[in-house]
Amino acid sequence: MIRSLSTAASLLALIAASAASAAPAAAASPGLLAEVRARTPNQEGVYFVLPDRFENGDPGNDTGGLKGDRLKTGYDPTAKGFFLGGDLKGLTSRLDYIQGLGATAIWFAPIFKNKVVQGPKGDESAGYHGYWVTDFTQVDPHFGSNADFKAFVQAAHARG
Repeated sequence: MIRSLSTAASLLALIAASAASAAPAAAASPGLLAEVRARTPNQEGVYFVLPDRFENGDPGNDTGGLKGDRLKTGYDPTAKGFFLGGDLKGLTSRLDYIQGLGATAIWFAPIFKNKVVQGPKGDESAGYHGYWVTDFTQVDPHFGSNADFKAFVQAAHARG
C-alpha cells in the first residue's frame, strides 16, 4: 500500500511538473487551492486508468498515424491484445464522470510513445498498456499528443 501511494505520488508529481510548463487554462480560486493542499493522503481517492480502455474521444488517432493492418498499426477493436481506441481527449471529456466517482487524483498507465506491436508470429500483441516505452518525451500517437496531455492536466487541475 505504501509503495502504491509512493508510486502514485511520484506519477502525480510528474503530471504536475508537465503542466507547470503550460499556461494555466483557468486560475484556481484561493479557496480551492487551500482545500486541495489541506487534504492528507488518506483523503485522496486515486483513480487508475488505462487510457486505451477508457473512452475514444478522437477516432482519428486510433491507428497512431500509421497505415496498414493491425500488425503495423496496433489497432484492432475486435481483439483484446490490440489498441481499442481510448485516448486523452476521451479521458478529458469524461472528467465529470471520474470526479463523480469521488476521485481526487488520476494515475495513468504509461502514455509515452511505445513499440507498436511485438511478439512471435501468431502471438503478436500491441503496446496499448504503455509498458513498451521507446520515447519518454512524447505521448504515444494512439493516445493523442503532448498538447492533448497538457489540456487534460489543465482541465483536471481546474477541478481541484
